[in-house]
Amino acid sequence: MQRRIEVTVLRKHLHILAMLLALCCIPASTWAHSGGDHPLINAAGRGDLSQVKMLLAAKADVNDDAGRGITALLVASQNGHREIVQALLAAKANVNIKTRNGDTPLIAATQNGHEAVVQLLKQAGAR
Repeated sequence: MQRRIEVTVLRKHLHILAMLLALCCIPASTWAHSGGDHPLINAAGRGDLSQVKMLLAAKADVNDDAGRGITALLVASQNGHREIVQALLAAKANVNIKTRNGDTPLIAATQNGHEAVVQLLKQAGAR
């Protein structure tokens, strides 16, 4: 049991160290868009507000659509992450951007019953 806890703690520390090295050794704009992955979209979908704010501060593209029309605002709206939606809107996320299927953040929030997010999006001009 003790060994398992030590390994878990070590992995956590290695992850933090890797992030710090990336932040210190790589320009922020490169780090924010690294590796074909979409860290802002992923963080928004997970509800990780602190990472979303960090990525926005590092100038991640708030309207990156992962090549599929799926944005951080869409996934945050779909999952009901109100504070993340607020942060993305403050960073000038396109409130009316559409997926290939024509879905918008407003549609995603409405379909999933996230009324507080629906209201935020409407206040920001969502149609």
